[in-house]
Amino acid sequence: MFKKINIQFLISYFGLIPYAIVFLDKYYFLKIEEEILFNFITYYTLIIIVFIGSINWNLKNNPPTHIVVYGFLPSLFSVIIIILNLYNINILIIFILIILLLLTQLFFDYIIIFSNELNKSAFYFLRLPLTILIGIFLLLILSYSL
Repeated sequence: MFKKINIQFLISYFGLIPYAIVFLDKYYFLKIEEEILFNFITYYTLIIIVFIGSINWNLKNNPPTHIVVYGFLPSLFSVIIIILNLYNINILIIFILIILLLLTQLFFDYIIIFSNELNKSAFYFLRLPLTILIGIFLLLILSYSL
């Protein structure tokens, strides 16, 4: 009767809960200090970006060099964004950089990882919608402060 639920997909969608909590606080409850809210959502998003990059590493086999470099780049860009945040660069610039990083990562994930896959359901039902939803949450959270 019911299709078996993919636990990985379900857990991935649960990753949106912190965005929803921050969104609700930002618009309705106003309990979290704005600086803490922006720092939390920035670092949480960077953790997601780094995680997505690291899942492309296949540590059991000897992966091609371009896959290793591609898996490392999100970590490098995340460090740059952390440094910018620590130097109190405008949060608008930081969020725009994060959104651009997410979209760039999505594009290259499709080209490098998913284009050769016959079953692209992980991309179309997980990667693409989650990236779009995270981008929307970031824009909504940021729009209240502008």
